[in-house]
Amino acid sequence: MAEENHAELGLRERKKRRTRLDLCMAARRLTIEKGLDATTTDDIAKAVGVSPRTFFNYYETKMDAVVGPVGEIGTPSARTEFVGGGPTGALIDDVVWLYASGYEPDDEVRESVALVAEIIKTEPRVLAGFIAAGSQHEEALRELLVARTRGAVSAEYAGLVAGLMSTLSTRAAMSLAANPSRPLAEALRAQCAMAADLFRTAEKR
Repeated sequence: MAEENHAELGLRERKKRRTRLDLCMAARRLTIEKGLDATTTDDIAKAVGVSPRTFFNYYETKMDAVVGPVGEIGTPSARTEFVGGGPTGALIDDVVWLYASGYEPDDEVRESVALVAEIIKTEPRVLAGFIAAGSQHEEALRELLVARTRGAVSAEYAGLVAGLMSTLSTRAAMSLAANPSRPLAEALRAQCAMAADLFRTAEKR
């Protein structure tokens, strides 16, 4: 009975995550098509096939939907494994793995990156929205780090890790221009490897 409840809860959480992502993608596509001002929450809900009321179960405003679920890092199962100390036990490797777990399906992630890049060219408010949401992302990461280490993690440390991962993710997305068929998760790991090489001492090279 407990296993059935756990499975049901897992399915429910996956459905909620899927709806949250679908609303985000719809908001971004409509913003490209119509502009942010002309896009309504009703439009976004209709595009996904849910009620306007359901939209507000996931996002407070259309801007929130365009920015997306910044407080969600990786997949639910990956977060659980990360908090438990996995998958490797090496923090930096596991942080990269955690972020990379959210880059599936790859085609959708590629479209999402392209949409955001296009939106911020014409909608400065969206860029401001992403910047404003940065603190929410940092806090979500801090909570995961606290749960994993079972100790205090400063906001400064969490901000450093979040900033590092943001930079690596951005560079990974940019690198796909030269190799469009490369998975984003693979590109992220390559960027992390280059960053690690930067901090190696001369004796270890």
